[in-house]
Parts: sequence; C-alpha cells; structure tokens
Amino acid sequence: MTAPLPPQQALGPRFTAYRDGLVHEWMKIIAVLGGVIVPLFLLLDYVTMPRELLSRFALYRGLATLAAFSMLAVLRLSQPTVLSYVFGYVLNTLVCWMIVQMTVDLGGFNSGYYVGLMLVIFPINVLLPWRSIHSAINGLLTVGLYTGANLLFGGPFPMSALVNNLYFLLSSVVLIVAMSETRYRLIQREFGLRAELEDTNVVLETSRADLKQARDRLWSEMEVAQRIQTSLLPKNRRLGPYELEASMSPAEEVGGDYYDFFETPHGERWLAIGDVSGHGVESGLVMMMTQTAIATLVNANPKRTPSDVFVHTNQVIRDNVSRLGGHRYMTLNVIRLEEDKLVVAGKHQDFFVWRAKTGAVEIVTNEGPWIGVVDDVRRSIEDQTIALEVGDWVLLHTDGLTEAANASGVMFGEAGLRRVLAEIAGKVPLREAVKLVRGRVEAYQQRQDDDLTIVMLRRVS
Repeated sequence: MTAPLPPQQALGPRFTAYRDGLVHEWMKIIAVLGGVIVPLFLLLDYVTMPRELLSRFALYRGLATLAAFSMLAVLRLSQPTVLSYVFGYVLNTLVCWMIVQMTVDLGGFNSGYYVGLMLVIFPINVLLPWRSIHSAINGLLTVGLYTGANLLFGGPFPMSALVNNLYFLLSSVVLIVAMSETRYRLIQREFGLRAELEDTNVVLETSRADLKQARDRLWSEMEVAQRIQTSLLPKNRRLGPYELEASMSPAEEVGGDYYDFFETPHGERWLAIGDVSGHGVESGLVMMMTQTAIATLVNANPKRTPSDVFVHTNQVIRDNVSRLGGHRYMTLNVIRLEEDKLVVAGKHQDFFVWRAKTGAVEIVTNEGPWIGVVDDVRRSIEDQTIALEVGDWVLLHTDGLTEAANASGVMFGEAGLRRVLAEIAGKVPLREAVKLVRGRVEAYQQRQDDDLTIVMLRRVS
C-alpha cells in the first residue's frame, strides 16, 4: 500500500497559486484550440453532412467559436484565481452543446457523431491540471447533456444504439478521470520537490528522497503509468527560433526511451534525448526519474551548463538505480538551445544536421560516459557546440531506428537514416518529415524489437 500524497494544504499557498496559474495558462491554449479547430470542421461538414443542415451547423460552430475567442479575451485580461476552473466547465459545456445539437439534427442516438464529444472532453480534461473530481463532473455533464437532449428531441432509436453510445462515452469519462488524477499527483510531486530544493539548496539529497518516493508510488500505480507514459512527453511546439516535432513508439507497454524539450521560467530552452537499457517497467521508471531530475535541475539554477546537468543527473540516477537493486544504465544527450547554436553534452546516438545552404547531411558524434555506470563523471564530460543557421535541420534518434532489422537481419543503419533525411529535409513540413522517417523504418523492419524515438528540429529564425 502506497503512502498517501501530502494534502494540498501542506504544500501551502505557493502551490495553490502555481496550480491556478497552470490552469489559467492551459485554458488560454485550449480556448485557442477550440477557436481554431471548431470552425475547421466545417470542411468535414461540407463533405459529409446533408446540405440542408449546413447553415444550421455553421451557426452552431460560429457560436462556439465566438465563445472560445471571447473566453480567450477574458483570460488574457484577467489574473489566475481559483475561478479559472470555471472557464474549463464553460468551454466544455458550450462546445459539447454544439455537438449535441448536431446529433439531435442528425437523428439522435442513431447518429455516430457523438464521437465528437470525446474530442472535446479528452483535451479539456486531460490538459487542464485539475483534480479528477472536475474531470468526472465535466464528463458526466457532457454525457447527461447528450443523453437528455437526444431522449427529448432526437427521435426514435433502438436501445442498442443508446447502450453502445453511452458505453463508449462513459468509458472515456473513466479514462480521463484516471489520467487527470495521475497528472495532478505528478504536478504535486514535481512542485513539492522543486520547492524543497529551492528552500534547502541541497539538490541531490532531497531529490533522492523524493525520487525514491515517486518510484514507490509509481510502482504501485503501474497500470495507470502504462497508459499515461506517452502523455507525459512534451507536445510538439515552437521554442524560440526553433520548431520541434517528435514521435515515440514503445516496444512494450512501458518504454525506456526518453525525450523532452521545454523552456524554463528563466527563458532557457532545453532538449534531452536518451535510451535506458532494456525495456519494461524498470526502464520506464528510470526514464521518468531522468525527466524529473533534469527538469528540477534546470529550473532551480538557470546558469547550469549541459555538462553540469549531465553530471548531477548521473548522480541521482546512479543512486536510485542502486536502491532499486537493478543494473540499468542509459545513454543521454542534454542540449541547450541557443539562438544560433546547440550546446550538447553526454553520450547518445550520433545525430544528423542537414545544412540548408549546401544540402549536405553532417553526422555529429558525441563522446562521453553513460548515465548510471560510475558515481562521478565530471572529468569525462564536456560541452560541444554545433552552429546552426536559419533553415538547418537536426535529426536525433534512439538506436531502435538504426538497429531495426529486415527479414534478413540487415539493419536500417545510420546510412539509411542519413539517406532519408537528405531526401526529405527542406521539402516537407517538419511534422510530415517525422512521420516519413518513422514510416520508412517501420516498413523496413520485420518486427519492432526496440522503442522507436525521433526528435527533429529546424531553425526557422
């Protein structure tokens, strides 16, 4: 039985303000997504819906879009408070009302358009860092709105249609409740760790204790961790002058590959990629430890270099893997994204740089120790600088891509990756490029024996 999480009151008003700020900022993003995606679905309506309903559907979508952008304006003008939660309920209800009206017009429970409700409740309730009770209430309000409106106005229906639709909607609610609670607990743990590190200035001693607690809790909650591991990875986005896209496909339920990219409150931009030895729960746990350690270190001290982050991460992982009684190690690159260059430290797979001016693909080798093998690596690690110009592309990966083998046992290899990058760089959007690289490897390999992770970035300004 795991020890209970500390009550919210124990974290103090600092955590309350931090949590409300997260909710407020995520609501801005969700409002933008709603304002952009909702009207875009008019294209799908035009192709799939009866012509006589198009004007009505356009009205529904117009009202929902107006509500989303109005909410965005209010959020931008207001400060985070506990009332920021209300925006999540309001946007969820308004957009779901729009979809419910469409299901009524399309035949009630006989219409399969109810799946659009899942596209609403999932991003709103999973992205917002609130407790599971809010996700449960929000989800059940959506299901109740859908059921009530279609019972009253949707017309005749077979009972099997009602049962089928409610089954999938309620299953979605159960899933988002589990994911919301787990994410909230992770946020609590991350904040508690960071606050303690800032207050005591004893990074290693306190992080070891909290990471051990996180290990024990995550082990007992393994089933949930299997579902949400990939949701902990960063969303594809823009960091300063760089556009980034990534993809990870684990070989088992819990993978050992790791990547992350983010901007600290101090304005530094960081990227990390690594590969834990083996697969399964223990490897996935080491991956999560690494993510927590790196985020804690760079947020606590804005002056850290990549090599310094690597050294301290090694100490944390080495100690915690020993406590696990395991023998895991990992390759890791820690990268700071500066305006016109990358500063890299660590040892991982060689990566590729496509130069926009020449069309040539360069291989960047990186020398250094592995994480978790020896206690102190500070004498064998140094920072390496790679200059980047506007238009240059970078492809980072784990060994699952180069070691992917066909039926004859021949590996895809660095030459195969380099060839694919040379073919597509500068010719397709970055997101499409990630899909193409992954697709080439998956088509080549006979079966997936290892996690497949791709991170691509492009300097755009």
